[in-house]
Amino acid sequence: MDPDEPRTPYFPGFWLAAFILAWAVDLLFWKQAAGVNFAVWVCLGVAGLFAAAWWERRRPALPSYLLAAIAVIFSLAVFLRSEPFSAGISALLAVAALGLLAATFTSGNWVFYRIGDFCLAGLKLIAAGIVRGGKALAHRPSPVDAGAGRTAWRSLRRSGLPVLRGLFLALPVVAVLAALLASADPVFNRILQDVLRIFDLERLPEYIFRFIYVMVFTYIFTGVLLFAIFPEPDEPRPDPNQPWKVRFLGSTETGVILGAVVLLFAVFVALQFRYLFGGQANITETGYTYSEYARRGFFELVWVAVLSLGLYIGLGAITRREAPAQERAFTLLSVALMALVLVILVSALNRLLLYEDAYGFTRLRTYTHIFIPWLAALLIAACILQAVRRPGHLGLAALLVLFGFGLTFLALNVDALIARLNLQRARAGQELDAYLLRDLSADAVPTLADAYTDPSTPQAVRARVGAALACLQLEPPRGEGWRSYRPPEARARQALQQVDLRPYLATRGDGTPYVVLDGAEFPCYTGYMD
Repeated sequence: MDPDEPRTPYFPGFWLAAFILAWAVDLLFWKQAAGVNFAVWVCLGVAGLFAAAWWERRRPALPSYLLAAIAVIFSLAVFLRSEPFSAGISALLAVAALGLLAATFTSGNWVFYRIGDFCLAGLKLIAAGIVRGGKALAHRPSPVDAGAGRTAWRSLRRSGLPVLRGLFLALPVVAVLAALLASADPVFNRILQDVLRIFDLERLPEYIFRFIYVMVFTYIFTGVLLFAIFPEPDEPRPDPNQPWKVRFLGSTETGVILGAVVLLFAVFVALQFRYLFGGQANITETGYTYSEYARRGFFELVWVAVLSLGLYIGLGAITRREAPAQERAFTLLSVALMALVLVILVSALNRLLLYEDAYGFTRLRTYTHIFIPWLAALLIAACILQAVRRPGHLGLAALLVLFGFGLTFLALNVDALIARLNLQRARAGQELDAYLLRDLSADAVPTLADAYTDPSTPQAVRARVGAALACLQLEPPRGEGWRSYRPPEARARQALQQVDLRPYLATRGDGTPYVVLDGAEFPCYTGYMD
């Protein structure tokens, strides 16, 4: 067969690859916490896509290699971080990158997608998972396919399927005869019981359930693989600067909306310069302390920035702008809006810094701290793209910012950072919140253990760190076996074994674990966020 001749899908190979991926889901994740198993499965998914492409002589698009690397990197973050949000956002981004890879595997069109195109690609992939497997089941090879030289499958079908049918028919016959023989001879009965114990028939409902969902995943993954290698229809390269067909709002109405929002933001920004940026004296005139003023509304300001960006994207998609003057007016108002939103973000970040200085660092504050600069980067990208009349590339910019946001959590150890910064505050004379330390993950344990054993740590700080470590020591293992393995948890166990936490008398009362801190019960339940 000519290697350049187009080939039709080799359906048995796709079903086999899909079954391996589905069986790997059961093998790696059944009753297991996420750890190295997630990275292994994502690598299997990437390998399955490239192996199917190689077998079918379909060349992946160059951007697909980048997406594959991104998916693998994010899957490793799930393995390397125990902090829940870092692991969770990394898992979601790994799955999103893997799905986008499957949706654009041979075209690489994701680099040209607008924001709506990403949503449409996801819907097409879901539809393919539902439909393409059924089409493959209904497929009958054409005469051309029959002579294509794929004799291995035809030989296996001729010789293997009769054997499978024979085994299926023999099973009830053997079962009845074995039961009769077991009743007739106690030695044979004992041997038969030992054999059946291997299969643990009491777990038969579980086995049936697992078999069913493996078959369902096999069907879905078959459709996804077929869509990735043989998309129907082939997607042409989209033009990111092509406006959406549905544009129903007039430029005057849009100008009024943007102008009103710009005016509102201008007044707010002026107040920010008067008070928050103007110093503590201006704030105390209003009856607030600096920390009280900082505590009010920094999350709301972040939401204002997010909603403003959504307003710009929505109005840009539905507004009719036929004349160059209308386009210039929209650009001017949009850039003004984004510039004011950037000032609002600076205000939110300033409030957050003051809040952290007054009350310390928590996960939620740290997440927001990381999110604000990336949101600002997206706003700056929106301004630049709108100014150069390339707003359609905002979808790619948003995707890169989202990936950058996720990679930041891989680069930073959030819980270790929180522990280190709060310990610095405590050594400087600020109050240390032991409840906050108690709720950190294994990522923070080595940092806390170092502080506990450091002779320079003040005794009051050391006591709170010890209580938090004693609570962390009481936590049950997250998972057992290699599939749930995470290096931070192994390092945490090692660090806990090297510190003496007996003074805190870890015990249980009324079913709730607690330790002793300053002569009082210190509860070990979790749930502290803000």
